[in-house]
Amino acid sequence: MNIRTLPPLTPDEFLRHPALQGERCELSEGRVVMMTGASRAHIDIAGDLFVFLRRVLDRRRYFVAVSDLAIRIGRSVRYPDVAVDVQSSDRKGLTAISPLVIAEIASPSTMATDFGPKVREYTSLPSLLTYLVLSQDEPRVWLWRRGDDGTFPEEPQMLVGRAATISLPGLDLAVPLADIYCDDAGNEAPPAA
Repeated sequence: MNIRTLPPLTPDEFLRHPALQGERCELSEGRVVMMTGASRAHIDIAGDLFVFLRRVLDRRRYFVAVSDLAIRIGRSVRYPDVAVDVQSSDRKGLTAISPLVIAEIASPSTMATDFGPKVREYTSLPSLLTYLVLSQDEPRVWLWRRGDDGTFPEEPQMLVGRAATISLPGLDLAVPLADIYCDDAGNEAPPAA
C-alpha cells in the first residue's frame, strides 16, 4: 500500500480507513505518518513500565495500555508507547477517554517528534497529568508534570540513574527507574550453561 498518496484525513477517517487497519502509523495534523519498528531496548523499557503500572494501579479505576490505544488530539491521532487512561465500560473503544499519563520511549528517529509536536499535543489534553520521554539507551527520563496552577513547565524535569524515581502525584504513585531499566545492556544476564 502506498500511504503517501492518501489525502489529508480527519481523525475519524483515519481511525476507520480500511487501508490503514493493522498498519503502524499515526495521524499528525491530518497527515498519515508511518512508524518504524522498535528496538529490543525500546520494547523492554515500554514493557517493564507497562507491567509495573498494570500491577500497581487499580484496574477498576485505570486502564494501562501499551502502544495500541489511540490518543486523539485536535487533527492528530497518536499511539504512545504506554498510556494510563481512566477505566471505561466500553471494552471495544479504540481511543483513550481521559489519558492521565503518557510515555514515549525516545529513539534517534523519534526524538524530534517526542520533544516537539508531541509535547505540545499531549500537554494540551485537559486530563493529562504527566508526559514522560524515556531514553532507550540509559536510565534517563524527561518529564512534564502539570503544576498546581494547571499548566505544564516549558522545560522538562530530567531524572537520571536507576536510583531516581518518577513521582506521579495524580496517581499517588512513585515509579523507580530501577524497575524500568534492569541493567546497562537492557536485559538480564543469560543463565550459565
